[in-house]
Amino acid sequence: MYHVAIPRSSLAIFLLIAVLTTSGRAQDTANGDLTALADQCDAHLRKSIVDFYLPHCVDEKNGGYLETIDAEGKFCESEYKFLTLQTRQMWFFCQLVKNDIEKEKALAAAKSGFDFLQTHFLDKENGGYFSRVTMDGGEFDTRKHIYLNAFAMYGLAAYYNATGDGEALAAALNLFEKFEQKAYDKQNGGYREFFYADWTEITDPNEPKFVGEVGTKTYNSHLHILEAFTELFRAAPSDRLKERIAELIVINTSTVRHPQHPCNIDRWTNDWQMVKEDFNLRASYGHDVECAWLVFDAAREIGWSIKPLQNWAVATVDHSIKFGFDAEHGGFYYSGPLGEASDDTKKEWWTQAEALVSMLEMYRLTGDEKYMDVFHKTFAFVEQYQIASAENGGGWWASRHADGSTHANTSRTSTWHGAYHNGRAMILCGELLREMAVKQE
Repeated sequence: MYHVAIPRSSLAIFLLIAVLTTSGRAQDTANGDLTALADQCDAHLRKSIVDFYLPHCVDEKNGGYLETIDAEGKFCESEYKFLTLQTRQMWFFCQLVKNDIEKEKALAAAKSGFDFLQTHFLDKENGGYFSRVTMDGGEFDTRKHIYLNAFAMYGLAAYYNATGDGEALAAALNLFEKFEQKAYDKQNGGYREFFYADWTEITDPNEPKFVGEVGTKTYNSHLHILEAFTELFRAAPSDRLKERIAELIVINTSTVRHPQHPCNIDRWTNDWQMVKEDFNLRASYGHDVECAWLVFDAAREIGWSIKPLQNWAVATVDHSIKFGFDAEHGGFYYSGPLGEASDDTKKEWWTQAEALVSMLEMYRLTGDEKYMDVFHKTFAFVEQYQIASAENGGGWWASRHADGSTHANTSRTSTWHGAYHNGRAMILCGELLREMAVKQE
């Protein structure tokens, strides 16, 4: 090995250049680039999401929203309407109203969803909301799942926050009471998840499922219950709701965390014993990065500092970056075995959307440039590959291969894929980038 001696004067110049270069990169991140990125988020929001869904997905015939598109890329009727998609879309249109984006059209779309929800999905005898109804609102699937009903609460609270409609707030509060009376597990904490119309718990493993295995509690459901309770707390804060949000923060940061790996596991027994099957012992990178920023949001809303959560968030998000981030092409893979490289490397629209928000939140919390670097590379992947061009009909492709090439799943919207993840991401990223730019001027 050869060693080259560098004169002290040359070394000093080299170090000065290195410092100035690093400082320059940080300055670029802090100023004009942030505002330009925020403008890009606004443009993608309008062109690839708002223009794709509004007003085209509104079911002018029956109310509510059309959930699929035909071979020509036009929204069309399907077999049924799904509670999760209907209420996520309603939530998104409420955000457009709040942000004064196509406000008149968005308000009409939100009202169409609210009216259909209350007229056809609401179980007026037993409370709560049915899982699925026919296109015109007839009976189809009267079972109730806590995940699906959490999104009903999320949409109802958002509708109140956007419009001030007291009926929506009353409906959201009534649903919270049903959660407490019928689903809350007083002995073990958390919520039981799957019920028949009369709120009798479903225990038959052969029942068709929505989220998780029958008889389990899931990380996925409890993450979105936290999200819904936080939205309701914005509308109607109370001590009991605050207590439940605090409990859900504990569940999402500790209870469902794997004891050896800094990631969360999805399926658990009712008394919080991990389901130790291979299909369950996996990391979901999208859920973990989403969990970080949703926990921050909930903690801030109930008046907690998020600094005590920093070490947890860094470990969780860094695990997803280590095993789930594609440093070559940008973007995050779908899932992988514990402590190993991903073996499911497709890139889902929702995973990229949640990663974008999470990386900005992590950068804002820690100041660590690595999160901005991951944000930039993921954003570049989304722009180049996940967003469908106007020539292809707009919207976001549900799935892409790791290198961005076309995946077998060529869907641009479906019963699970609306404007919620990507629409929210573009709104929040625009807000975060502008906030960061102002603070660092």
